[in-house]
Amino acid sequence: MKKTFLIILVAILGIASFSQAELNFIVGPENLEYLIQRNQEFYDKTGIRVNLTVVPYGRDAVPKLIASFLAGGTQYDIFTIDCVDVPMYAENEWVLPVDQWITENMKKDALPFALDGVAYEGHWYGLPWVSEWKSFVYNKEIIKKAGYDVMPVTWDEVVKLSQDLQNAGIVKYATAGSWAQKESLVCDFVAILASFGGEFFDENLNPVFNNEKGVQALQFMVDMIYKYKIINPSSLSWTELEVYQNMFNGTIAYAMMWGLPLVDLDNPALSKVVGQCEIGLMPSVDGDHPYTVSGPMGLAISYGTKYPKEAWQYIEFLAGPEGALDAALYAGLVPGWQSAWENSEFKQKVRGAEEMLEQGIYVVNRPRVPWYLEFSPLLAEELHKALTLKLTPKQALDNAAKAAIKVREDWEKRSK
Repeated sequence: MKKTFLIILVAILGIASFSQAELNFIVGPENLEYLIQRNQEFYDKTGIRVNLTVVPYGRDAVPKLIASFLAGGTQYDIFTIDCVDVPMYAENEWVLPVDQWITENMKKDALPFALDGVAYEGHWYGLPWVSEWKSFVYNKEIIKKAGYDVMPVTWDEVVKLSQDLQNAGIVKYATAGSWAQKESLVCDFVAILASFGGEFFDENLNPVFNNEKGVQALQFMVDMIYKYKIINPSSLSWTELEVYQNMFNGTIAYAMMWGLPLVDLDNPALSKVVGQCEIGLMPSVDGDHPYTVSGPMGLAISYGTKYPKEAWQYIEFLAGPEGALDAALYAGLVPGWQSAWENSEFKQKVRGAEEMLEQGIYVVNRPRVPWYLEFSPLLAEELHKALTLKLTPKQALDNAAKAAIKVREDWEKRSK
């Protein structure tokens, strides 16, 4: 009898030790098979089940998240957080700070821009998940035909290379951009602005992107279309998809590309230029500001979760240094940890990893302001007016600066 009682007691304790927590994760449709596999591994390890709610990436997810937050934040325990959303979510206290779980090793290992992408005003609000930036990619076989072995480092030299290629009939247009009136245009302007030594706001969040450096950067973009004629004018209606297709087809010599670009460019199922492309530092006005734009996304925890510790266990499992390396190796996600980039298996699998990591030092995020989602479409509209010659670059940027001030003031009034 005693033996039977002990067996039942051990069984009950075993069941009790298997967590009763069940987490809900709202996520985009990418890499679902990988996530399902990792969720099973997490369940086997912890007994914590994770349910996935799949919605299209980006703005389709934001209304669902905000509705959840306004209703108490309990519908979703975990969500992907775009770097531009962190300030707004943090200011509204919709996202749980995770400082208590962050170790010193994590702080040392995180790439600075990836950390900045999930941090706000001294607090961490998640872990880096997809820590990508736009790499400057060029086709070495194309530029060799014009007598170049590597890409130049200044924009003036890039213009000359481009004109040499076009004058020789090697390509019709040297490059292409994702300059439709969308967020992709803002991203490219952020990169080019930084390459001219410009910034968006001062320490008091007053616009400075309409100063001399900002005007020079936007004027250069305009000149690429109309003066130098080195960029396909269809870029005014293109996003990254069309730019990538031109790189895959070998019809342009260089472009800015997200993610791990050489992986896809070396894939014969996608590309006609296998083995022909390389990664260089972003050109700049003087060769000393090789900055590009980043778009890091993190995994975050809703403020209303009933299971904060379990949610942290999950995001650390997926997005901590070891989990991020696994995601990089088996799902092609860009890691935000130095240790992953230095991993020998990763470097062997990802051609150009060392060159990409060199660029990773020179990366800027889009403006870190809680009203970014209101400001960004207004900026895109004004940039596009300049690129279509409806306004001068100075007029367009002055309009965008005025819009930024109004959006900021309106937000400050609502926040009081």
